[in-house]
Amino acid sequence: MCIITQDAHRRQRMINYCKSHGATKTAIRYKTSRKTVYKWVNRYDGGIDSLRDQSRKPHTSPKGHTACEIKAVTRALKKVKWQDLILAFQRLQSRGYTRSYGGFRRLVSRLRKDKQAKPRAKRKPKPYAKALYPGQKVQIDVKYSERTLNQ
Repeated sequence: MCIITQDAHRRQRMINYCKSHGATKTAIRYKTSRKTVYKWVNRYDGGIDSLRDQSRKPHTSPKGHTACEIKAVTRALKKVKWQDLILAFQRLQSRGYTRSYGGFRRLVSRLRKDKQAKPRAKRKPKPYAKALYPGQKVQIDVKYSERTLNQ
């Protein structure tokens, strides 16, 4: 059984114990705070899925780059062929970009990952050129030495 399911079952046992003994005794027995006990009791809806951990990831970032900024950064990077980041950053600043260089670099690394994720087209091998007559593809290396030339 995975640890996520074990945690959920432990919380369910904690809730069942709380119904008969109260939050304080439950907190002492399960070595948690009363606040945690109340949190799980309030969240429990009768199913084990309600006791699993929820994501802590924020849905949106208020300080994230806007679509216009991302478009401007992509344009500036294309001008410098994705090589000279400082030059691209300076050009953006002269046009009104107000973010820090660190944030700019993080955005560039994310854009590079997205850019490289596209699959490349497979290379088609060139057809083998067949010999049209005997001896066409024979290569002979000839070495001349002083003895052979003098004779």
